[in-house]
Amino acid sequence: MAREVTLVDAGIGNLASVERALIQVGAGVRVTDDPDKVATSRMVVFPGQSAFGAATQAIVDGAMGAALKMVIERGDPFLGICLGMQLLFDGSDENGGQEGLHVMAGRCRRFPSGQYEEAEPGATEVTAEPADVKPEDAAPAQSMAHELTPEQDEPREEGAPSPVVEAGGEPTASPGGPVLPEPPSWGGAPEAAPSPPAPTPPAPSQAGAVEPTPTVEPEAAAEPLMRRIKVPHMGWNEVEPTGDHYYFVHSFYVEAANSEDVMWMTRYGGIRFPAAVRRGNVLGCQFHPEKSQRAGLRFLRAFLLGGWG
Repeated sequence: MAREVTLVDAGIGNLASVERALIQVGAGVRVTDDPDKVATSRMVVFPGQSAFGAATQAIVDGAMGAALKMVIERGDPFLGICLGMQLLFDGSDENGGQEGLHVMAGRCRRFPSGQYEEAEPGATEVTAEPADVKPEDAAPAQSMAHELTPEQDEPREEGAPSPVVEAGGEPTASPGGPVLPEPPSWGGAPEAAPSPPAPTPPAPSQAGAVEPTPTVEPEAAAEPLMRRIKVPHMGWNEVEPTGDHYYFVHSFYVEAANSEDVMWMTRYGGIRFPAAVRRGNVLGCQFHPEKSQRAGLRFLRAFLLGGWG
């Protein structure tokens, strides 16, 4: 018999994908936005895909927040996903500062802008696109005097005479083969072409002289290629100590006050932060297990069976 899981619809989550993933691992899913039904549930999943603000403050201060605390304090299994995990802590710096459920000690901080990290092996630097070539900078077009007429452009049979253009402009055949153009007349006898200078003989080497060995300068070590860290953090990250990769989408991360609440860690840029937290019956994950393929399904299956991934 499938174990029933209550999936909380608080208006801040992508319910459809989470529901499909839970069903895939064998759960019987009940989706509700009724705080009374949540309060009486024996296993609760609270997803979130939004931001701290008016909606989350209404949850914390209202009947839904009280119902979530009731489940947690009673000791029933509870899973918070992404924003659902962040709401378990004292609060967030988002939108001027917002309160959380105060289940765990800590606060959510925004990833700083302008961070860089070493690029992965094999990455190549992206260079700027070449500037548009101006008409005046373009290569000069070929002179019209060198263009071929359609007749000249046709292939000739082997041994056929070369065409010669006479003064009238019509090509005629030259029986003696190709004719070189005559030098232009300048009103006098053509000057003879100057003789090329005689090559200078190499200087004789001294007997027994040793040619010096050229010095090879050592190549400087190439600096590592760096890449800019984008916010929000969006993509796959390896999680410690599992070695599995999970899918993250978030601009804020949890800064936990108690290290014993942190189950798994990961890193983005120069910041190492909790990927999953746990205290007793309460489990939270910053990543989206419903989008993390096999690793995510294993995580949800472990939660369903009472384990922790």
